[in-house]
Amino acid sequence: MTTNWLQTYLVEAVRRSLCTKIYCGTCGAMEFRRGVLVALTEATGLAPRQKMDQEAAIEITRALGAVTPNGTDSQTLESAVRCLLFDLWSDILRRGEIEALLSGSWAGGVLRAMEKHNAARVAEHRDREEYQDPVRVQQRREEKKRLKQERHRERLALKEERDRIWREKQGKPD
Repeated sequence: MTTNWLQTYLVEAVRRSLCTKIYCGTCGAMEFRRGVLVALTEATGLAPRQKMDQEAAIEITRALGAVTPNGTDSQTLESAVRCLLFDLWSDILRRGEIEALLSGSWAGGVLRAMEKHNAARVAEHRDREEYQDPVRVQQRREEKKRLKQERHRERLALKEERDRIWREKQGKPD
């Protein structure tokens, strides 16, 4: 087994400009995803497969843990690694398994960044849902109406005071 077979494949995929967008609506990054399975078969001698299964996912995750890009490769490989991590996490392996296999590796750092991003997105979604809750919308409307009425009453009180002072200056009775 080649120790850095996955890194070799990732560098080649980036060089060939293969699509690695997770939710690509055009190609689904299928050429990249199939290429990973072909590279896995060639490097490990495992049986060829059309879809990623548990055994393949574990081997790919182990190989991902050994990926150590140099300074210039780091940013270019990150999109491809995120695509792989997304597939591994969402389809086959549990979070704890992936984290254990990638602990202390560069890919583990990419995974932590993905988790942080995901947590922020979930929080944003939860906040938006809470903000758009019909009960809260009605409360905001009522509060806005109450404040508007209060400001109007204040303006009327000021006007009445101005009118009273004007009448006094003019010598007119209330």
